[in-house]
Amino acid sequence: MVTEYFVGIRAECSGDYGTVKYAGAVEGYQGFWLGIDWDEPNRGKHNGTVKGKHYFHTRYPTSGSFVRREKLNFGQSLIEAITSRYGYRDNEIEAKRNEEELHKIQQYMNAPFLELVGFEKVANKQRDFQYLEIVNVRMQKVCSAGPPRELNRMFPNIREIDLSKNLLCSWTEVFNICSQLKSLYCVNISENLLSIPENCCDFVFPNITVLICGHMDLSWDDVIKISSVFPNVQELRVPFNRITDITVPPNHNFKKLLYLDLEGNCIEHWSTIENLAVIQSLEHLNIEDVKLQRIRFRDDSVPTHGFTSLSQINISNNLIAEWQSIGELNKLNKLEHLRFTRNPILQTENPATREQIVVARIKNLKTLNGCRILDEERRGAEYDYLKKYGLEWLKSQNTADRKKFLREHNRFLELTNKYGALEESELVIQPNILDTALISISIKHGERTIKRKLPPALSIQKLILLIQKTFKLQDRPCLTYVSGPKQEIKIRLDDEMKELGFYSIQAGDVIIVNSENSIIY
Repeated sequence: MVTEYFVGIRAECSGDYGTVKYAGAVEGYQGFWLGIDWDEPNRGKHNGTVKGKHYFHTRYPTSGSFVRREKLNFGQSLIEAITSRYGYRDNEIEAKRNEEELHKIQQYMNAPFLELVGFEKVANKQRDFQYLEIVNVRMQKVCSAGPPRELNRMFPNIREIDLSKNLLCSWTEVFNICSQLKSLYCVNISENLLSIPENCCDFVFPNITVLICGHMDLSWDDVIKISSVFPNVQELRVPFNRITDITVPPNHNFKKLLYLDLEGNCIEHWSTIENLAVIQSLEHLNIEDVKLQRIRFRDDSVPTHGFTSLSQINISNNLIAEWQSIGELNKLNKLEHLRFTRNPILQTENPATREQIVVARIKNLKTLNGCRILDEERRGAEYDYLKKYGLEWLKSQNTADRKKFLREHNRFLELTNKYGALEESELVIQPNILDTALISISIKHGERTIKRKLPPALSIQKLILLIQKTFKLQDRPCLTYVSGPKQEIKIRLDDEMKELGFYSIQAGDVIIVNSENSIIY
């Protein structure tokens, strides 16, 4: 246990965490006091000033208070925490409780950053710590490594460790822990407020490849300093910090970085994000909830010169309010996986249409929000995109708006070359009566073809029943929509809950009826 207090150490009181900012007398009050700047903005009573006298600075106007030393907990060593948590157990109940707790932690952090250790097996082995590889000491009030070299002697095989929300006060203690655990590759130190030592560059741990630092009040400059200590990091998570500006120096230490998580930082500008383009190894970028308003690359080249390996990006929960930003992502030549939810522009279209717009605008996209994009879905999306914006394209011809249109619809000419120019009759959109108007289509089964006028609101399920009755079919048929003007466009009508209007079926189109085992390509 910590036996002396000094400014800068961390302390806990009734579940609240804070930093000691003052130790001494307080005018008008007897005895010895510790001035605490609490992590929670409203946990205290003042800003370090009492009765007009200033004692210490706080991060928030009401996060400061004075507390008696005996009411504070200054923590325990990592060795004590591990032996207490993974030592003798009377039964399996505690092991099960630990496993449930770790599940909750993973959900809270919104990332499965650690695998579950087999708590039952650990319990059975009791105090044989040589078997420990994955350790979770979250919220165990850890403040230090413990006696020199003891950590490595007692726990030589620890590979992953969760040190989040403890009482560590300096990166020096983290470095001490890393230096003793030779097999360690994954460290989570989230929710610790750590000072960075001036001799930070004197430390280096090439074995660490996963580093998780959420909710630590880090700036990007802090991240750059720490990166020199962990030059081989492949997965770096720094969500919910105070990162606003990003610059990557020429001699950066991100040569092996594959995954970067910046969620919850107030970055706002794509130009700031684009500074990461020089990290050639970067494959996965999470910029969810960074207050991003639009996406514009500095150059118009397709593909863009940077982000040469970026294949996955998450831009959900931002402030994007125009489709051109999504078209800009087509400049990322290797982009195959996109997560894009909870943005204002998505409210302008129904779910099916907005998904089609995204797919049509990004050529190489293979999954959207975790769902695979099938080839026929892409063909349908691209063709419907041409029909949706075709009239606007025709009106822009021989006008100053043509250049603007092509800038806003990045793949329109490419799609026109792919599917051919559409006739104006295919593009005419009737006013509001469209939903109630009947569509004249042909339904073909074998050598027999019939014509029917059907409402756009008719579900595929009801259409199947109608066709079964009309052609007196015993088996449930498969339907394929073929565009009248573009015979090469064939789309399976396999979602029975969708309506005809969802597939943009128009007068003159054909529906081919086949058996369950027959598919048209």
